[in-house]
Amino acid sequence: MASIASLLASPPRPSRPTARVPRIDIAPLFGDSAALKKQVAQAIDAASRDTGFFYAVNHGVDLAKLAAETRHFYRALTAADKWRLATGAYNPLHRHKVRGGYSLAVPGHKAVESLCYLNPEFQRDHPRIVAATPLHEVNDWPAACRQPRFRAFAESYYWDVLRVATALLRGYALALHQPEDFFTRHLRRHDTLSSVVLTRYPFLDPYPAPAIKTANDDDGTKLSVDPHRDVSLITVLCQPGRHQNLQVQGTRGQWLDIEPDDSAYLVCCGSYMAHITGEYYPAPVHRVRWLNEERLSLPFYVNLGYDDCIEPWDAADAAAAAASGWRGQVLNHQPLVNRRPIRYGAYLNKGLEDLARVNRQA
Repeated sequence: MASIASLLASPPRPSRPTARVPRIDIAPLFGDSAALKKQVAQAIDAASRDTGFFYAVNHGVDLAKLAAETRHFYRALTAADKWRLATGAYNPLHRHKVRGGYSLAVPGHKAVESLCYLNPEFQRDHPRIVAATPLHEVNDWPAACRQPRFRAFAESYYWDVLRVATALLRGYALALHQPEDFFTRHLRRHDTLSSVVLTRYPFLDPYPAPAIKTANDDDGTKLSVDPHRDVSLITVLCQPGRHQNLQVQGTRGQWLDIEPDDSAYLVCCGSYMAHITGEYYPAPVHRVRWLNEERLSLPFYVNLGYDDCIEPWDAADAAAAAASGWRGQVLNHQPLVNRRPIRYGAYLNKGLEDLARVNRQA
C-alpha cells in the first residue's frame, strides 16, 4: 500500500495559467554602456508593472555552488547546533536574537526550518551593535570543527548577492527616471540591513497536518506560506531544483504559476518600493504551494540602512513626463501627499511583525 506521504507528494489541483516572468539579461548593469543599461531598465519597468516578477540572468553568481553548500550545511547540522543557533522565538536564552539565527522545525506542527544571517560587518565593535540598535545582530555560525568552510562561504555569498542587488537597483533607478545611484546611495556595505535566508522544505512521511495550510479561496489550494508581500526594497531569490511551487496573484485576483528556473535569480519589489513609488511598482502578492518534496528556497532581502528614508514621489507622473519628452526635474520629484516618508528601520520592524502574523507565526 502506498504511504500517506507518497499519495500527497503531488496533490491533485486544477491547472493554472502561467505568469509572465521574463528573463532579463542584467550584465549591462555591471558595465558602462548607458544605452544598454537603458534597455535593461525598460525591461525591468515592463516586468514591474506586469506580474511584478522577472528572472535576472547573467548575474555572475554560481547558484549551483550555493545550493550544494546549503545542502551540505543542513546534512551536517546537529540538533545541538540548531539549538545553539536558534532565535529567541525557540530558545529562551536567545532573546537578543530576533532576526538572525535558526528557526527550528517543530515535530508534528511545523516542518520548515531556516537559517537567517545578516550583514557580516555587524561585529561586536560595530557602532550599531554597541548601541544595541534594533534589527542589528551579530551572526552566529555552526561549529567550525564540523562545518569548517560554511562561514567563509556564507559571508562571501552575502557580498556576491549584494553586488547583484546593487546592479539591479541601478536598473530600477533608471527605470523610474531617477539618477543611477538613487537607491544605491542608501545601500552601503557597512550598515545595510539586508539578509540571507536559507530555507529548507523537507520531505516527510507522514507530513504533519498542522504544517499544511489551506488557501482561503474557492480552490482550497494547500499552502506552505500564505499570500503575502515581501518586506524589503527588492527581493532576489534563488530556488534550486525544478519544483513548481510559487504563485503570484494576477490583476483579477487569480493565481498564476511561476515556472521555476534555477539558473537565474527571481526578482520582485518589496512593499517599501511600492510605498515610495505610490504603487507604481507594486509589491506582488504571492504564495507558496505546499509540496511534499525536499527542496530549498534561498532569498536575499535587500534592505537599506536603519536611518535611511526615501521620500515617496509620484513615479507614474514622472514616467508620463518622460514619455512626453519632458526633460525637466520638477515632475520627477512631485511628492505624494497621501504617503508619508518612513525611515527604513521603522518600516522593517513593523513589516516583519505584520508578516509574522500573516504567516501565523506571531
